[in-house]
Formats: sequence, C-alpha cells, structure tokens
Amino acid sequence: MPAEAVRFDARFADRVSRGNALLSRLFGSRPGGVVLPAGDAWLRAPLLVAPCEGASSILVTFGGNGGELMLPSAVTRLADTHVIALRDPTRCFALRGVPGLGESYAECLGSLQRLIAALGGLDVFCYGNSAGGYPALRYGLDLRARAVMGYGAPTTLDLADDPGAPPSRYPQLAALYRRLPDFPLDLSRLYISTVPRPRVVLYYSPSDSRDAWLAGRMAQIDGVELNVVAEEAGHRVFTWLQRANEVPAQLRRLMTLQPVTTADLCSA
Repeated sequence: MPAEAVRFDARFADRVSRGNALLSRLFGSRPGGVVLPAGDAWLRAPLLVAPCEGASSILVTFGGNGGELMLPSAVTRLADTHVIALRDPTRCFALRGVPGLGESYAECLGSLQRLIAALGGLDVFCYGNSAGGYPALRYGLDLRARAVMGYGAPTTLDLADDPGAPPSRYPQLAALYRRLPDFPLDLSRLYISTVPRPRVVLYYSPSDSRDAWLAGRMAQIDGVELNVVAEEAGHRVFTWLQRANEVPAQLRRLMTLQPVTTADLCSA
C-alpha cells in the first residue's frame, strides 16, 4: 500500500506520537513497543497506535505477510476512531506473540484489552488483509468486537481441514504447530460456538480457489457475509478494491455493523 498515506499526513503523525506516549506508559518495559518509526518505517513497525481525540470507536488492523501494517489512507483518514495497527514479523498469524504486546496469544490479547481500556473501552472493530485476516477474526472474537472485515482471509490454519495437504505446502505453519500443538485453529467452529460474536464481512475472488474455499467454510454461519470480487483480483482482492476506490465505503460500512446476539439467532 502507498507509504505516502502515512508519510505526508502531519495530523496522523501527531496521533502516532501520542500513541507512542501511551504505549510507553502502559508497556514501557517491553522492547520494540515504544519506538516512534520515521518515514516509511511506520508501515514496517510491528505495532502502532494512533489515538483520536473524542473518538467513539476503536479500529484494530492486522497486516498480512507482506511486511507492512494495514494502514491505507482510508484508515489514516478515518474520523472519530482510535487506530491500533499490528503485524506479526514471524508470520505466525499473531498467535505466537507480537513485539511490544507480548510473547504469546494470551499476552497479546491481554495487552490489547489493556490498551483498549486505556483508550476508553469503546466499541471495537477489526480489519485484516490476507494472512492478517486470520488474527482479525480470531482477536475480534476474543475482544468481543462488533464486527470484522477481511480480504482473502484464512479461516482455518488446521491442516486437517485440507486433507492430504503436506506440511511443506504451508511452511509458515510449521513453527506454529510445534509451539501450539493443541491450540484451536478452526475459526468456523469457534464462531459457531460463540454468542454474542462479531458480525463478519469477507471479500474473496473466485479465481483464487483456496480463498474461495476458506471463505465458503463460513457461509452457513449466521452473521457472516461473503462478497465475491472480480476474477482478475486473485488473492490481491484488497489491492484490487483499493484501485477501484471501494475500500473507503467498505470501511465506513464496517463501522456501522452490530454483533450477532442470541436474539438475532432466535429470530432467524
């Protein structure tokens, strides 16, 4: 995504400076969590917080395996919203820790809960692209987010859900399996069994057969909406939608969604 979306916005830079002060106050003893990046390095940091004065909601974004935070201009210019952006440099879907937040999923979840409370305990929304879509869905569930939006998002990391697939097909999962052998990795089962839960909007292109399969696994879950993107998008659905200038409207819609409750399920 364009680095200038962050580099040239002085107002967002000021918000990041205030966010680093907050991180320093909350987690100052944790290495890597309180250094203010400069220029393009902002997008490559593992963690960034941008408070917004008077905000009524919090958006948590999760970058994929491309090495950058998920901070398109639609996010940096979003009004009335605190922004927390993170990515996992180890490519373990933020399940084995994130620099500045913790060294395990439980530690990161606890740190995010503490950070959200410090920002006012407001309504939370999660937003993720590609590999970042998985932690957006997973953390969104445990943070009791109102809604989650994902682009080409994995919905399971369990090789048992892809019969016959050799581990070599998914090399980034090898360390994850060794570290978390009993960790539940199938999000469809977690979402079905959890109420209330976030409302979910997933975008995928049918030309990427794995993305289509991963999205389709969630199709029968109440509160999950699947949106098909043009064939030519492939796995790069977010980039394709950015070029079509559709992302700002999608993000605004995300911030209006309400969670799925018991009452919703009873009336379905």
